[in-house]
Amino acid sequence: MSAPAPRAAASAPPSTLLALAVLVVAAVFAAGLRGGFLFDDFPNLVDNPGLRALTWTTLGEQWREVLFSSRASDLARPLAMASFMIDRLLFDWQPLGWKVHGLLWHLLNTALVTLLAKRWLALALPGRDHATTAVLLALTWATLPLQVSSVLYVVQRMELMAATAVLVGLLAYHRGREALTDGRAYAWPWLVGAGAIALVGVGAKESAVLFFAYVLVAETTLYRFAAANPRDARMLRALAGLGAFGAAALAVAAAPAYFRDAAYAVRDYGATERLLTQPTALWQYVEWILLPRESTMVFYYDDWSLPKNLLSPPSTAVALGLWIVAVSAVVVVRRRQPGVAAGVLFFLAGHLITSSYLPLEPVFEHRNYLPAFGLLFAAATLILQAPPALARALPWALGAWLLLSTGQTLLRASHWGSPLRLADAHAVRAPDSPRACYDRALLFTVASGFDPANPAFAAADQELERCAALPRGSLLAAQAGVILHSRGNTGQAGPWWQRLEGGIRDPLFPASATALITLARCRMEQTCPLDDEALRRVALRTATLQSAPSELHRAIGDLQWRVFGDLASAEAAYRRAFYAAAANDPAPSIALASLLASQCSPEARGWLQETKRRDSGRKLERDVDMLTEALTRCGAVSANSPPGSAGR
Repeated sequence: MSAPAPRAAASAPPSTLLALAVLVVAAVFAAGLRGGFLFDDFPNLVDNPGLRALTWTTLGEQWREVLFSSRASDLARPLAMASFMIDRLLFDWQPLGWKVHGLLWHLLNTALVTLLAKRWLALALPGRDHATTAVLLALTWATLPLQVSSVLYVVQRMELMAATAVLVGLLAYHRGREALTDGRAYAWPWLVGAGAIALVGVGAKESAVLFFAYVLVAETTLYRFAAANPRDARMLRALAGLGAFGAAALAVAAAPAYFRDAAYAVRDYGATERLLTQPTALWQYVEWILLPRESTMVFYYDDWSLPKNLLSPPSTAVALGLWIVAVSAVVVVRRRQPGVAAGVLFFLAGHLITSSYLPLEPVFEHRNYLPAFGLLFAAATLILQAPPALARALPWALGAWLLLSTGQTLLRASHWGSPLRLADAHAVRAPDSPRACYDRALLFTVASGFDPANPAFAAADQELERCAALPRGSLLAAQAGVILHSRGNTGQAGPWWQRLEGGIRDPLFPASATALITLARCRMEQTCPLDDEALRRVALRTATLQSAPSELHRAIGDLQWRVFGDLASAEAAYRRAFYAAAANDPAPSIALASLLASQCSPEARGWLQETKRRDSGRKLERDVDMLTEALTRCGAVSANSPPGSAGR
């Protein structure tokens, strides 16, 4: 029979200390609650058509559309979108309410981390009362400067909610493991339920699936597959082996698709280059967690150095070698130092998705929201084993470290509380970041009111010039320059139009596509007095791109139809949008159906049927009904043939 795992202490964490810790966390982050929306908040939330149209009156008709409207993932993340739907109804577009809601999830997670730390510390170092240590560990985790960009960055509530599901799942799993160790009958329902909780968390963000990697780490280091019944122990080992083998097989099978150029068409690097960035990025994360300096955290890392190969620069090979040594050491000491092994492997397990060959950006701070707990847990187990001579000085040293770390978090949160201060800090700390540069230029633009006499106008123009000259820049600067001078009526938009047209080429990266979409919408909404001839040239040049996304072709189609009245060009743009779209995206087909219905074309019904087929969530049900009625009124001939008859 396997040796039973050590039992966690039965006493609860000191509630007063935990309540005080939660209040400290709330006070630290409160300094940043007055900030605004930022970066991905706009495409995912602020510019989300479903959220923008949502009201209490239309809730009954729109809730399904909003739940599945996220552009961040193919899975749509409906749980997270449900929380944003609540914010939209309660707080309209005031960021304060949205940010307070995110902070509440972080406070909940602080309490959950306390509970998990207490149970895992009892397994790593049995025979002690770890209640106070668990609260302090959770407080340290919750107030890391690194966490600011998870808690105060509204869209990252997806990460916070996924972490909640993982933490609740791990606590439920621990309950089941204790029962399994004692041979109690209800053990397996707890274990199965824990996995189910984590899978529900995928509805907030896919990172919740890492629960199973965390469980594997805990089993191999803390629980050690111990059970009162040998059959249960064998079952645990078999499930762990099957799960690990299945995940590895899936990763290997999927790899070839991501090493093709098409997978990274929207990036200026490939899968190999991205993988080479990760050893260095992971060590940077370690530094941010254990030796936090808020001055090194700039939020935007689009200027991150891309290695050419393992030896260029040599630091890439050094970083990889150090990770091989670290993991090897952890494997060797995992029985003597299970807490250290569990913590380090927990951290690495938390990056299995984001540090893989997937076409993601090289670095983001919020990827460490939950993995940071692993490194702090490892450090805590080492500190608790310090020799008596060192142990007497440690509380003072750790207190000073915690005070310094929390102070830096407070400082960073205060930056996040002021959009202009935040943009200034980012631009100064990351002078080669196109995003940081564009953020500051945009704030100057808004402050200028598009009045050339306002000093902020010249500041915006100067900053946009700097953005346009950056080596990894996009069309955003040129687009902003066109709008700035067009709305300011300076007569100096011409050079910016030239820059814009000259920069339209394959591959067209997402930021550049966004710039062109913004320009088209600005003209359609009649908020920008643009040069229509220049805009037509931009539209024609965009039509030749192989890498332009579906949404851009659709925006060009809208522009050609609604503004220029060029129905043939609009139809061609909508067809390109259809072929570039995902198989479940109904937007291009409904756009084409609308155009054809306006001409009472019989072909419109075929595209309407295609829209219904693609719109499995029935998000466009009202639009389909309206078009059906319009076609009935104009007497269009019914055609049930699929869009194949429409020249596919």
